[in-house]
Amino acid sequence: MTAPVLLAGPERPARAIRAVGVLRETAPNEKRVALTPDAVRRLVGQGLSVTVETNAGAAAGFPDRAYLAAGARVGAAAEVGRADIVAWVKTPGYDLASLRLRPGTTLIGFQDPHHRPAEIAALGRAGIRTVTLEFASRAPDAAAFDALTPMSRLAGTVAYAEARTLLPPATLRRPLRALILGHGAAGRAALRAVVDTGDAPPIVVGVRGDTAVEALEAGAISFVTSGGPATIGALIPQFRPDIVLCAAVHRGERAPLLVDRAALDLLTPGSVVADLAAKAGGNCVATRRDSTYTLPNGVTVTHRSNYPAARPAEASRAYAAAVAAMILHLAAGGEPQR
Repeated sequence: MTAPVLLAGPERPARAIRAVGVLRETAPNEKRVALTPDAVRRLVGQGLSVTVETNAGAAAGFPDRAYLAAGARVGAAAEVGRADIVAWVKTPGYDLASLRLRPGTTLIGFQDPHHRPAEIAALGRAGIRTVTLEFASRAPDAAAFDALTPMSRLAGTVAYAEARTLLPPATLRRPLRALILGHGAAGRAALRAVVDTGDAPPIVVGVRGDTAVEALEAGAISFVTSGGPATIGALIPQFRPDIVLCAAVHRGERAPLLVDRAALDLLTPGSVVADLAAKAGGNCVATRRDSTYTLPNGVTVTHRSNYPAARPAEASRAYAAAVAAMILHLAAGGEPQR
């Protein structure tokens, strides 16, 4: 497996960083924006110019006039593409060549690196640097640049709530049983969501036994150290979960397969598998990216790549804080940790 690379492309920018551009998101149902007006105000206060694509923040509740009041320009995508740094939440759904990016431009955002390695490499050969926020360090001294952790927290909360809506009405008449795979930021948030909803205490499956006490204190009925699909296959008939929430993935790595065909066959009709790890390969063998469908045995499998977009203003503020910190770091001559 290729080691995760936070920064791809030239080691150093070809020119000083003075201008920042913010693109409007184009992914389906994506309501977030890479920089909020408050974040723009922070950058402008440090001497940077900012151009925001028209209506980039509208879906998150940040109209163009708020950006203008913060000191930004508002314009077309082509104007944004002329900036030294171009920021987004998710990779644009169109050919980046249409932006006519110049050598030395730095692209900051979630880059979908497991599915776009060739495109990222091609950008590097063209002299365009790519900062992949999926790989930002979680080390304390780099916490300001970590956009993934707050997004994962929101994803865990939203995914559990949305999984509940997919259950049969009869199931909702009693406290639900949840099996949570993974005890990172998303898994911990899902555990809190279970407790806050008043559902039955869940089982949490993780790889680090030293986090068991934390999970139990947070409301789990049991913490099980993962042994792969065999562990899940043994738990399902014992616990009979209504929801299996898949959030087991290490940053920068492929997600482990934990819910195989045998495990799916053990789930009761009407159960829901919500896979948050699909962009990294998925924890469930039946997951389809950005899709919700029902298997022949009546089990529903669901994923969408932008769960945090259900809370666009909150998500955008958290994301923008990390992006603005990274921009200021780069503008001051710093470099992302490889």
